[in-house]
Amino acid sequence: MIKPVANIIPLDTEAEGRREVLARFNSAEIMHLGRDDLLAAKALAGHGSEWGCWTTPKTLIPGGRKSALEIDLRKRLLSFLTKEPIAATPQSVLVDEGVLTLTRIALLLKLVPTGGRGGKSAILKAPSIAHVLYGTWPKLIARSLRRKAEDPSVEGLFQCLTDTDVSEFRAITKTRAEIDRLHTLVARGVWLDAPPQPDIRQTTNPATRAAPPIFETKSEPFPPLPDEWLAEIGPRVLWVIEDMGPNLLRLLENLCEAFKGLDWAKTNIGKNVSKLITANLERHPWLDRSGNPLKPPFNLTTANGKHGADTCEWPPCNWEHITVLSIVLQAAHLFVTLLLSGGRSGEIATLKQNCVEIGRDGKNYLSGYTYKLAGNLFGDARTWPAPDILAQCLGHQARLAAAWNWLPSSYGEGLPQTPRFGDALWISIRVAGKFDKDLNLDINSALKNLARRLDMDPMPGGKNVHAHRFRKTIGRLAGVTLFNSPLVLKRIFGHKSIEMTLHYILCDPGVRKEAEMVLRELRIMHCAEALEEIHQAMRDGTALPDHGGPGAARLITAVRNEDVKLNQSGRVWSEGSAYDLSLLLTMQGQGWRLIQENIICSKVPGEDGLCRKMRSKGEPNTANCQPQCDNRIVFARKRRDVELSIEQYLDIARQARDDGQLLVLAASMDNAQDDWVSFPDLERKYRADPEVQALLALCDEPEGEVESA
Repeated sequence: MIKPVANIIPLDTEAEGRREVLARFNSAEIMHLGRDDLLAAKALAGHGSEWGCWTTPKTLIPGGRKSALEIDLRKRLLSFLTKEPIAATPQSVLVDEGVLTLTRIALLLKLVPTGGRGGKSAILKAPSIAHVLYGTWPKLIARSLRRKAEDPSVEGLFQCLTDTDVSEFRAITKTRAEIDRLHTLVARGVWLDAPPQPDIRQTTNPATRAAPPIFETKSEPFPPLPDEWLAEIGPRVLWVIEDMGPNLLRLLENLCEAFKGLDWAKTNIGKNVSKLITANLERHPWLDRSGNPLKPPFNLTTANGKHGADTCEWPPCNWEHITVLSIVLQAAHLFVTLLLSGGRSGEIATLKQNCVEIGRDGKNYLSGYTYKLAGNLFGDARTWPAPDILAQCLGHQARLAAAWNWLPSSYGEGLPQTPRFGDALWISIRVAGKFDKDLNLDINSALKNLARRLDMDPMPGGKNVHAHRFRKTIGRLAGVTLFNSPLVLKRIFGHKSIEMTLHYILCDPGVRKEAEMVLRELRIMHCAEALEEIHQAMRDGTALPDHGGPGAARLITAVRNEDVKLNQSGRVWSEGSAYDLSLLLTMQGQGWRLIQENIICSKVPGEDGLCRKMRSKGEPNTANCQPQCDNRIVFARKRRDVELSIEQYLDIARQARDDGQLLVLAASMDNAQDDWVSFPDLERKYRADPEVQALLALCDEPEGEVESA
């Protein structure tokens, strides 16, 4: 990826367009401009020269959907007017007035500060303007047009709204914000028409019944993808990538060269293309990873089925098949990228073909830009860890995009003379072979079509497949399975605060119960492994595991007692005996908590512990674990680390003794004693060392010397 040069300041296209408009028009004149002047102002601002269409450049909304980039103002008004029946005035006249008002409002939002908290001192950015123009403002203007039709004598448009209308809109967060923004425009002297303000001079009789509150409809968050759906579609996606992908890429690259010899002016060019495809497949038959003839293990859609044609025909034999399979392969790459990177749709959509880089540690990393929480209009550079399968997918996708750079968009246009997509990673291919005019991939549509073509439900759990559902899925899976998952996810998701990450983890109501169930099972399994290791040593007559800590002896005693109990009942220690015993020792997973690496607290609720104040019997306080506690178990794997840390503490103590720093000496020796208390043999070894004894003696000052000091 080509990195931006640090000493070059990128051009702020929004500010540049704003300056060009204000150089020709005063912001106070916008509310009086006619259609021609508004069209000129809109073009100067960089939002298109077509009347009734608010167009936003792709650079201002990276990764934005087509509905946000090109907003048909007339169409949006009509969609809301169908819910606001009007009979008196012709609808076309009202729509024309609504488009005129909506265009004026959009330009004022572009030019006048109406955003930010408190003083409304910030100018709205292009994504925010597109968002309110698509949904909120057409709703307000449609209601105003309805009231205007009922009483045409009223001047203005928003002044036609009744007190009931204003109360209804103010009960909803989005419409309330835009009404307040309209009053801000009036206060700044650039607008005159505003809804009536509530009359605060009226007194309310406390004896009357309160008006029922208007409940705001809240949008439901995107749920995680169901596990069953992922388990079924996962192998199909991998088959597309690992089995079909290499064969299709080789065919596309061969076609790039073979197409150069065709005469694209002929009327039967389609038949010639089909012959080339068939000949190539005969020379290079498609084989799977095992060397067998390639055949989909599920119903794979390869065509639209026009004129009664087979939609699942295999092997591919014409240009439509190759186009559909290219779309499926790209969507499979996108599926894996979203699931393994955790990136937002805008971050993934703007990746380039050389986005995979090798770090200093020899691992693969995904290099791109993030936009949502970035103060820079052009995004902040960031990297994601890239597992091997993700690096393979993105490498294949780069080959796919590079091949389609030189393939024809349609038979009539012939071969392109220049790369069609440049270095873009994701490309937009239509089933008929025609590309979208903005050459950008619609990510969510691609995911839904992928599910359909892989013979899967495109609405798992009752909701459409969406790019954001992949981030929620990662949050749920990590929250259930990973230790310290919030901090890990915070870095992967690129969040600024841990609260944002916790929202992702807890978006599934059952995730807490599921996480607790998995955690208890892991505790039981880890305890069972330790018990099985001890019993194995007893049975073989080898040395017992050299676990440390006051609680280690309890494990050995528990295994011996259980073995005796089994022998008395005529049974023997079997494969499930350690698991059954661990259920008892951990109180079905309530105990056996991980304190640090290779350090366990076996305390269960109801038992005493040094970590609690006043020796209470509540949940263990793992942050206050004491080395002398009877519930502490230090695995033998920790022994080497303990010896190293003791030697380091002794080195510090020797240096402090030579420098006369008695406080540092005392602190170092206290830390050394806390470490060796977990292993009695280490404690005996160091306490028998004359040098260690001398260091400990320096720490034990007589009481008289302390008082005289």
